[in-house]
Amino acid sequence: MDDIELKPLERALLLALMTLGGSASNNELRDHVGNTLVGAPRTRMNAAGLVESEKQGQTYHHALTEKGWARCVAELDATAPTGRAGSPLGRVLYGVLGVLKGYLDVRDISLAEFVVTARGEGAMDAAPVDLTQSIRDAYWRLARRPQDWVLLTHIRPLLGDVPRDEVDETLREMGQLPEVHLVPRADQKSLSDEDREAAVLIGGQSKHLLAIEAR
Repeated sequence: MDDIELKPLERALLLALMTLGGSASNNELRDHVGNTLVGAPRTRMNAAGLVESEKQGQTYHHALTEKGWARCVAELDATAPTGRAGSPLGRVLYGVLGVLKGYLDVRDISLAEFVVTARGEGAMDAAPVDLTQSIRDAYWRLARRPQDWVLLTHIRPLLGDVPRDEVDETLREMGQLPEVHLVPRADQKSLSDEDREAAVLIGGQSKHLLAIEAR
């Protein structure tokens, strides 16, 4: 489905998911913003590919997709809703979002990286069921766009306590996929000790950077 015009409540829920680190249950959304993502809004946002929703027990759990994160970035540059929804507080809020957008651009930081760092959620689940997906999720949290180069120095802390050898082996397997690229940093002098330590050894060569093409 092409980009849709989000209603004020849908925009609020999208940004709420963003501030909660990109995923939350309906109970968490209710506590956070006083509303839940159900009914037509959930159906529309799922169909638009902005949010993935899964029923867990008696409630839904929602997660922003790559497209959903991109839409949140677009919201930083948007204007407040018009009409009754465009209250003075709403207009001030979108002014603040614009300031945040300027800061991220100047610092060259992705929105996802900023949110994760600000919330102190540096680690994902300690034992992910699908390590390949966890690495992809970590990459999309940090990359501003497809094929951006991201240092493994920044990827590894987002994987929790997964053993180093398991991460390295998964990276080697991913490196054989046509859409995944692992390369050494061209300017070796710019590497920090942490960058060298985080590299994965493939074919006798240290690879420091990961890039993934659009899915």
